[in-house]
Amino acid sequence: MLPSRRLIFWWLVAMVLWATVVWSVQETPDMKTTDSYENQQVEDRLEEEAPSEESTLLEQLQARLKELDERERGLQQREERVAALQRDLEALAARQAKEGKRLEGQASSLAEEQRRYLEQDPALAHLIKIYESMDPEEAALRIEHMREGLALDILAAIKDKKAAGVLAGVEPVKAAKLSEGLRKYREIKLQQRNDSKARK
Repeated sequence: MLPSRRLIFWWLVAMVLWATVVWSVQETPDMKTTDSYENQQVEDRLEEEAPSEESTLLEQLQARLKELDERERGLQQREERVAALQRDLEALAARQAKEGKRLEGQASSLAEEQRRYLEQDPALAHLIKIYESMDPEEAALRIEHMREGLALDILAAIKDKKAAGVLAGVEPVKAAKLSEGLRKYREIKLQQRNDSKARK
């Protein structure tokens, strides 16, 4: 007895459904395998790319050490520069002390020369005493009209503070001229003293 068409139709539908289910069940494990394989590759790549905490910490420590080394080198260079400047300053101070002693010696020898010079000319010594006891403004008025050589003799012999007060009262152009002359006067006296020492 042949089956009816309707039965054959339902039997074919059932077969197709059964084949589809079997095929999808067989396909699913393969896809899972593929997915898991791809996921594994991605995870491996992420693990390779993402550094571990230890390596990150190590890199940070190395960077910090490098920074500290650079800072230490900078400080060392700065210390060397400061030491060099200190040596220069000490050398300069020594030179200035030496020059100060030399100038002090010259000043004392000039004072001695001035004393001997005044002893040879008692009238000038008396005149210097008068100007030294005079008020600076009064002395300035008289020195302003005095012969330059005599004015320089007086200014060179009186005390520095008194001479400064006298020069302050003198007319500025004359005061500048006398100041320049006073410098030359001292140089001439030093030269004369050196010449007399050389002759002895």
